Amino acid sequence: MFNAPRPGQPRYNNNINVSVNGLAASYLSDNPLASSIYDEGQVDPWSAAPSPPPPPELPGVFSRVIADATAPSIYTEAFAAADPNFTGDMSLSALHRVLVTSKLPASTIDRIVNLVSSRPRVSKLEFFVALALVALAQQGKDVSIEQVASIAQQSQTLPSPQLDLAHLQASPFAEPAAAPDMNGHSNGYDEPSDSLPRQQGLPPVPAYSESDPWNSAFRNGGAVAATGGLAATTPGGSTLMGGLPSNWWNFQKFVTIIILPEKQGFILNRYTVYVIQSDNGAQVNRRYSEFVFLWDCLVKRYPFRILPQLPPKRLGADASFLEQRRKGLNRFLNFVINHPIMSADGVLSAFLSQPSFETWRKNSPAISLEEESSTKRIDRTEEMGIPSDLEEKMTVLKTRLPALVEHWTRICTVADRTVRRRESAAGDLSRLHLTFNALTEQNAVCWHLSDPQGECSLSSGVRQGLKVVSGALLHQADALDHRAQTLQSTSLEQLKGQRDLYIAARDLFSRHVRLSPDRVDVLKRRVEINGRKLEAVKAAKKEGFEVEADKITNLIEKDQVDIAACMSRRVFIRHCMWYELRVVLHNRENTLVTQAMQTLVVQERDFALAVAGNWSRLVEDIEGMPFE
Repeated sequence: MFNAPRPGQPRYNNNINVSVNGLAASYLSDNPLASSIYDEGQVDPWSAAPSPPPPPELPGVFSRVIADATAPSIYTEAFAAADPNFTGDMSLSALHRVLVTSKLPASTIDRIVNLVSSRPRVSKLEFFVALALVALAQQGKDVSIEQVASIAQQSQTLPSPQLDLAHLQASPFAEPAAAPDMNGHSNGYDEPSDSLPRQQGLPPVPAYSESDPWNSAFRNGGAVAATGGLAATTPGGSTLMGGLPSNWWNFQKFVTIIILPEKQGFILNRYTVYVIQSDNGAQVNRRYSEFVFLWDCLVKRYPFRILPQLPPKRLGADASFLEQRRKGLNRFLNFVINHPIMSADGVLSAFLSQPSFETWRKNSPAISLEEESSTKRIDRTEEMGIPSDLEEKMTVLKTRLPALVEHWTRICTVADRTVRRRESAAGDLSRLHLTFNALTEQNAVCWHLSDPQGECSLSSGVRQGLKVVSGALLHQADALDHRAQTLQSTSLEQLKGQRDLYIAARDLFSRHVRLSPDRVDVLKRRVEINGRKLEAVKAAKKEGFEVEADKITNLIEKDQVDIAACMSRRVFIRHCMWYELRVVLHNRENTLVTQAMQTLVVQERDFALAVAGNWSRLVEDIEGMPFE
């Protein structure tokens, strides 16, 4: 599901004694694990429910802590090192690895982590506050949020920590997790997995042509090579394509959308910029309104094609909503560029290739929004391929769609909940690792020895065993967090793609009901009336009846032409509906589910093997822990 931000957890004490820069002196709950369980109360921004009021969030508090203070360059360098994939946040394990380079005691690092975040993921703002706390600890000052706020207010510069980033230990899963694709081609674990075919690059797209806005000539004059093998031409130069080739799912094209960190535009007209990266290396920047323009063009040109909805716009959208919308835009675009017909559309081509879409729109001739049926025709072979019981098949499918949408929506909700719980589990294991480190540091010297320089073999052996367990917990936390992120970017997006598919099919039927009716019956009655009128005029043979007869004849001929066009459109619509249901829907709802399940099972198997290997090694490592 597309989820709104989870409600904020209680993070503040009620006893407020001191105020620094307008902030209470007591900030955080005494129990940093209180919010380790993911809150299931989510809101789907696709639903008709009104947007909930924004909950109180920690970043808002920390933005007041830092205010307008300048961050030294070490802050951005450390964040880039801990977040090499530019996700905008990081796990607690990644934060811990950065803080370890400060050479601070384990108990101090544990305190800093608990101060800045009680969630499984750490934002950039929280990361900056953590580094400010590290600097305070290194300077021997009070490690508190209030102290950071005071320094930021007085000096307008955050304190600079001493970090040895050259010796920053990388996560064992950092490199494989860099760019998991929709098919799960890389699972990131040590054990080998069944490999899936790699994606092919996005082919060059044709330029927009006013005379041929659907690029039918491009599509039929070498469609297979141009669309990555998804299209198949038919005999006789028909503009419509047959079924999909064998192994078509291995030839799918993909684009990736990321969000620019900073909004563009003027103060009162700020907007989010989405960067579209194609497989072939092309990169363009687009606004949400330009996605809306593209969708509007496609739905008007191809009203009888399956077209997913766009994620909605929301005033005051936060980072979480924007991220969910980014994923929705990504799924929409990946669907369209793999559609056998719409993938060759001229406006879509310009959308994916023009550096400035707004400039292209201004400089281009009038963009045609006519239905594809206005110029495309169905040959006899294609018409004979339409089943006589098409309407019955459509009725059966329409009755099933509500339940299918409901089931897939529920599947997405549960899968998303699973991802969040794994993130929470990873965060809790990271905290457990930090606490174990602080514990072994506290018990560095056995308390019952009279000589502080003495050695207690029992205490020393147990302490060494706890260090080994702590390291295994950190590895497990990394594995869980990596698995959660991979699951979110592969299997979860595949499941949401199936949900989007059925919603798009439901919308297709709605457009069919609304747009398929024509004026054939009205025109036939008018032809019949004019025919009788023409016979009467000819029979009367009044003076000048030839002129009147010619006028009526022209009206009849015009209506007959319109009737023929409407009848051709009827056939075209039936062909489109059959094509979309047989080729697009039937293939995607089955083949892509198989692909998604195979990806999920392979990744889960490899994850389970990696986890089992971690605990197996730990069993051997602590086998020698002393009992006495």
